[in-house]
Amino acid sequence: MKRSSKIAIISGIAVAVIISAIALTVHYRLSAIERNEQNKNESASQIAKEIVGNLTQNKAHSEAGESAQQRAKETP
Repeated sequence: MKRSSKIAIISGIAVAVIISAIALTVHYRLSAIERNEQNKNESASQIAKEIVGNLTQNKAHSEAGESAQQRAKETP
C-alpha cells in the first residue's frame, strides 16, 4: 500500500475519533444538565445553545455566570 494511502486512512480514523469524543462530551453534558435542571420550562434547543456556548467559552448565557443571589432565587 502506498504511503499516501496509509496517511489518508490514519487521518480519517483520527478525525472519526475526535468527532466521536466531541459527540460523547456533548451528550454527557446535556444529560448532566437535564438531570440537574430545576427549571423545566427550558427547551432542549435552549440547553443545546448553552452547551455550545460553554464549549466555545461564551458564558454570557451560562449558569456559571450567575451570582449566588440569582441561584438562591431559582432554588425552591
